[in-house]
Amino acid sequence: MKVFLLFLLLAVTASGQLMSRKVGKLTEVFAWKQLTYNIQGNLFLEDRFATDTDRRRRQTDSGFRQDNRNQLSNRGDLPLRPSWNLFRPEIVRPFVKPVENETGRFFVQYNNVPMGVEKVGDRLFITVPRRRYGVPSTLNYVDLTTDSNTRSPALRPYPSLREGSSLVSVYRTRADECGRLWMVDTGRLEIPDNHQQVQPPAIVVFDLNTDRELFRYQFKSSDIPAENTPTGLASITIDTKSGCDTAHAYVPDLTTYGIIVYSLRDNDSWRISHSYFHFNPIAGNLNIAGQSFQWSDGIFSLTIKKTDDRCDTAYFHPLISTHEFAVSTCLLNNRTASSDSDYWTRYSIVGERGPNSQSTMHAHDAETNVMFYAEVGRDAFSCWNTAKPLTPSNVEILAKDAIRLSYPSDLHITDGEVWLMANSLPRFGYARLDTNEYNFFIYRANIRDAIYGTTCSGR
Repeated sequence: MKVFLLFLLLAVTASGQLMSRKVGKLTEVFAWKQLTYNIQGNLFLEDRFATDTDRRRRQTDSGFRQDNRNQLSNRGDLPLRPSWNLFRPEIVRPFVKPVENETGRFFVQYNNVPMGVEKVGDRLFITVPRRRYGVPSTLNYVDLTTDSNTRSPALRPYPSLREGSSLVSVYRTRADECGRLWMVDTGRLEIPDNHQQVQPPAIVVFDLNTDRELFRYQFKSSDIPAENTPTGLASITIDTKSGCDTAHAYVPDLTTYGIIVYSLRDNDSWRISHSYFHFNPIAGNLNIAGQSFQWSDGIFSLTIKKTDDRCDTAYFHPLISTHEFAVSTCLLNNRTASSDSDYWTRYSIVGERGPNSQSTMHAHDAETNVMFYAEVGRDAFSCWNTAKPLTPSNVEILAKDAIRLSYPSDLHITDGEVWLMANSLPRFGYARLDTNEYNFFIYRANIRDAIYGTTCSGR
């Protein structure tokens, strides 16, 4: 009997069903060798020609509900979305254009690399920006109530393939406390040597209660100083301190080094600049997954540390930097502040995390006063208690793995947990992914368990 139980345990562990797949303080939730999709009940498990997809879609087209997409936001004073984004029944394809050996493909499995992850209730939102051809849907989700027992669940387009076809390319999403899902649609196909601006870059907001698009705000020409600026609009942070109807959104621009601030109350935006938004050339050399390269990404992530005062503190950093900076949200929300003579001095250097600590996303937990980092330079997940000085000795690595944490691309806090994605992006960009091995990972960690006994716990 004992031999049988041991055999069963080994078999189950080998299958990965009950094995606790942990990396340091992180527990694996999902992992994929390559992404698959569940589109209207049809599983896309391999490359698919557009003609095959059109045939399937025609068969089910009568089942689509023709919703009135030309609706106002729940505020009532925002304008209608531009005419190029209004619902038109004949537009049912995502923005996919054939090229060379990918001619006619609706789904090129290898080209689908997930970038963003965010848990909202029972749904896990996963974004797949269109950096190559053959991406069926850029905004997707996994149903945690039905897919939690599957290691590699198929992604479902959000809200549906048809409703989401107005989105060209989304990198990351962020939900607010008002039941809304915010994102930036870059409007750009980032195909190597063939970039195309399909539609203007814009902030897009969905109502999570109805799964309907609330509004789309197209950035002004003054927000987009260069032709390649949309490629750098890879994240968004929402500030609802003053209320749901007066929220602000902060969009870092890592390519042309600025922050675009959007006011929901005014339905207007403005761009701010500062030298701290630029990359640090000393930190530009990276070695990830066996690939050595040099990047110049500027301001990448902005997170808010809430206070009891009227103004909160916005922490931010460039990707190519090991320093953290801070500024008051009141300064960001003041569209004329940059004309003040002391504007440049109102930003502060918080400190430095340490060598090779270049980070993509970071987030602050108000309950524990701890900042968490997704470190690409060290293939790591780390923390820092913001009550202490930011020095290398006060930054603790909670998980580190050269394979399973290769390029942690997104990090988000919700319900006392940190959720993190790693996607092996440098290997995809500079070499080739091994599709026989797991390449994309989603992890979570209970915050208090993760920092217990570390320098971040404050004890």
